[in-house]
Amino acid sequence: MTMSIVRLAHFMRISSWLPALVALCLVACQTEPLTRIATAVPAPALVVGDHWQYRITDNLRRGALSTLDVEVAAINNGVATLRMVTVDSTGKSEISEEIDANGNLVMGALKEDRVRRFPTPVKLFDFPLEDGKSWRQVIDTISPETGLGAQILNFGTVRGQTTATAPAGSANVIFLARIIQLDDAEFWRTRTERRDSVWYAPQFKAPLRENREAQYTWLSGGAPQVVRTESTIRELVTFQPGAR
Repeated sequence: MTMSIVRLAHFMRISSWLPALVALCLVACQTEPLTRIATAVPAPALVVGDHWQYRITDNLRRGALSTLDVEVAAINNGVATLRMVTVDSTGKSEISEEIDANGNLVMGALKEDRVRRFPTPVKLFDFPLEDGKSWRQVIDTISPETGLGAQILNFGTVRGQTTATAPAGSANVIFLARIIQLDDAEFWRTRTERRDSVWYAPQFKAPLRENREAQYTWLSGGAPQVVRTESTIRELVTFQPGAR
């Protein structure tokens, strides 16, 4: 009996990865031809004053445009504090994020503007970026929605190297696909799943372009209904390196 329960738990754990892994393969295949990465790409060496400006197109709001200014405001014990200012049709808002020396998200927002500190840093990139590299991460959390124990599931894969263009210019980039399943499931809805396509530009220390699609499924009252929560395109407009 005990062995059967263990096997069932193991099967359920493996099964929970399968939909995201299949979706990750689909996301990864939806891009231009790629070439092999000749040299592994290390984590960026952020310095105070590094400054990026992005243009964000929101496809859930008929292509509404906003700007995102990101600046490294401080670095303490290898953790960079980023000041992030968004300006859109409703006005101006500001949040802070923290990124460790390995490029992991220590504190920040994975959906909307809900900033939180994570029990384990979220591996948005698994530096050094190398051909075919993949990662899976399970982060035990307390759900902000329910106050109960939950998990964030994080998947990523590096697909190769290509050239991409944004308002900031053309650059050699590393293309990677990422899926983040959040810890916000409740009895009436599934967890939010965010799928990212990322064109990371080493020369800019950040993505040149990033496409995000997020959704959850409404389970309560009739047939399940998919609710889209994000469909955005982020494009780098300018990058100004800080003084070393």
